[in-house]
Amino acid sequence: MSDSDPVIPSNLFELKIGRFRASKGGWKHISSREGPKTPPPSTIRVVTWNVECQTNWPAQRLTTALHHLETEVFKCKDGEAPDPCCILLQEVHVRAFEPLLENEWVRDHFMITPMRCQKWPQGAFYGNITLISKSLKVAQAQLVEFGLSRMQRTALVTDLKLSVPETNSRVVTLRVINTHLESLTEGAIARPAQLALVAKFLKQEGICGGIVGGDMNAIGPEDTPIVGEVGLRDAWRKGDEDERGFTWGYQGGGDFPPARLDKILFLPRRGYKVDEPRRVGVGVKTGDVDRQADAVWTSDHYGLVTTVRVFR
Repeated sequence: MSDSDPVIPSNLFELKIGRFRASKGGWKHISSREGPKTPPPSTIRVVTWNVECQTNWPAQRLTTALHHLETEVFKCKDGEAPDPCCILLQEVHVRAFEPLLENEWVRDHFMITPMRCQKWPQGAFYGNITLISKSLKVAQAQLVEFGLSRMQRTALVTDLKLSVPETNSRVVTLRVINTHLESLTEGAIARPAQLALVAKFLKQEGICGGIVGGDMNAIGPEDTPIVGEVGLRDAWRKGDEDERGFTWGYQGGGDFPPARLDKILFLPRRGYKVDEPRRVGVGVKTGDVDRQADAVWTSDHYGLVTTVRVFR
């Protein structure tokens, strides 16, 4: 598949970024002039995690997932801020949206897009959410609705400002995309076109490069070559057959065998480096973990975390 190949139709919407303001009693839109006064960082951490919408207790499970990220992944203590980061969440249930906005760690340390679940495609009861740490400067955010998606799938596009080390305050734009591609065998035709559209957004002018994280629903061997065909590279270097990279199939789910459904991909360009991701959320449960019968898996997916470094 080349850049000239036709892709699925899509709808593109500008999104606002929200930030919690205690003085104003809630989440408010930030202006393009707002942001940290210090130079932006040159390194960020990126997490992607499908938090699963179908199991009971979606709000409680999401709260558990956020607590795991806060305490185990970012090692935050006593309410401290995480490293500069983006957290890409998929399958956030509508019933978990308000609890997410009420989460103290999120309120204290993150911006969010979209601010309302009504921004998801009409009729969707789950969708993607991107959290951006307040230590970062956001240039813009956009929502891409994949045309012809039977599952109301989207991509969230966020542009972040990062500094180039050892320069006179040179700043570049890194694009981070949070996506959830079409599921199941019937989605096999849609997935290549959806990822090709995502790849086009990473190749636009004014972007130094970028990464895409999310649930790629790579359930079969026909999904493996799609990444290279659209001009992207996989941050996981050991291939789809190495079980150390599998992110689904161990904590509930469906009838498919364990596989590497979730991926972190990037546009291969000079000037930045994407570390090989590691899994997070392995074995995490919600509920009374001392009474296993009263606990459920926080998600049927493992999450992934990587580090992105700009160096020129």
